[in-house]
Amino acid sequence: MLGIAAWRGGSWASLAAAGGIAATLGWTIRWRPGRLRRRGPAPLALREVLDLIRQAYGASAGWAIGTAEGPFDTPATHDSAELEQRRRGAALVQLASVDGRLHVVRDPDAVYVAVGDFPYAAGLALEGALLDDTSVDRLAAALRRLVAGMRLGEEQSAAPRARIVAGRMARLAAGAVTLEGTARAAVELAAQLTHRAVALVIAGDEPRIIAISSAADKRLGGIPLPHQSAVARAIAFGIPVATRGAEDVFGAGPGVPERRRNERAGTAYPLLDGAIIVGALVVLGPPLEPDAPILDDLGPVLTDLGPRIAAAQAVDEAERRAVVDPLTGLRNRRELERVMAAYGPRASEPATLVYVDLDHFKRLNDTLGHPAGDAALRHVARLLESAVRDGDLVARIGGEEFAVWLPRTPLREGMEVAERIRRSVAERPLTLSGTVYPLTTSCGLACYPQPIGDLLNLPAAADAALYRAKQGGRNRVEHA
Repeated sequence: MLGIAAWRGGSWASLAAAGGIAATLGWTIRWRPGRLRRRGPAPLALREVLDLIRQAYGASAGWAIGTAEGPFDTPATHDSAELEQRRRGAALVQLASVDGRLHVVRDPDAVYVAVGDFPYAAGLALEGALLDDTSVDRLAAALRRLVAGMRLGEEQSAAPRARIVAGRMARLAAGAVTLEGTARAAVELAAQLTHRAVALVIAGDEPRIIAISSAADKRLGGIPLPHQSAVARAIAFGIPVATRGAEDVFGAGPGVPERRRNERAGTAYPLLDGAIIVGALVVLGPPLEPDAPILDDLGPVLTDLGPRIAAAQAVDEAERRAVVDPLTGLRNRRELERVMAAYGPRASEPATLVYVDLDHFKRLNDTLGHPAGDAALRHVARLLESAVRDGDLVARIGGEEFAVWLPRTPLREGMEVAERIRRSVAERPLTLSGTVYPLTTSCGLACYPQPIGDLLNLPAAADAALYRAKQGGRNRVEHA
């Protein structure tokens, strides 16, 4: 590449090609100081090395993330027309920093290539380029060596190891915008430090696994853990709890996979936000000795992670309260209206809205009391959720009134769903203290664009159909 650049007579191209070769071969670009005075310029910064690679490959933009100086891109630009490309490239590099994979995205106007090694990543955008697999491999190799240099430079710096690890955690958490995102970043960092599978469990009425590292059993994701498990004990008492041999650190519960149970010994380290225990970081494998060097790296993560998980959980709960009905866990009326309004641009696709009303609910409340009424509402909510598809939305919009939003669903299929809901509630009565209480529902639905030509009129039309169902004797389905 350097020879071609020289042959074409471009001195700047020669310099750029030299930078690309340096990165590809893993060289560090430095100048040795003389005995009495410094000779030549200071060592190239990472931004400068990235820019050399960018120019060597004819890329229009480059990105890097994970270093102490924070994320950066090159070249500097204030052109608003390039902002979308910059955002897309930065997002791809952020993704590569978490999953460590090679990402190649071919858009009509650019090809994006990004590689990562958690928590570092780098990427380039080549406008209008048609890269074959060999060229992509070469470019990816150059970027990987740059990423390796980023890690090596930080690890060989004079900064204390604990500060480096804590800095990584801070930068990763800053890039995560959700509770799950923060947890995923934490388990990947801990897995890289310990070279083991890692899981993160959140405290609550039922401790629940919210993130697992890439080396962990994927079936563990999202499952609640029994209160007798080692993880639950670590959360309850605030001290690390370890299991050995074939004892499963996650315990034996209805949701915990049976297969590979004898491979899940591990140690649960509690995560604290001040004096409050917010969860546990679980490191699988034999227990670590108290003086193990790994704990010098893991300690800062455990210290920093507790407050971050607590803050992310508070934001997550606030967001859920804004869109979720606290009694049933279904979406609320506000979220239903938002989702329906967002469907507006898809004017060519059909959609069906079903209103569901629990028959004689006041009689149930007056006879058995409000706790029984609440139990009936939760029971019906679970039946409604089981009757719809992924992508449909079930909401509680009033006392005993529910709504089911069925996007991309014409009238005939909507009637089938409504009938399935009615039949499911009628065939599965509520059981309280060993006593069975039959329940029924009335359903009214309206479909867009036939016969209702305006999405804004669907709620009123569905409500009118529901009124006819109740007037017609209840436990029936009517459509507008």
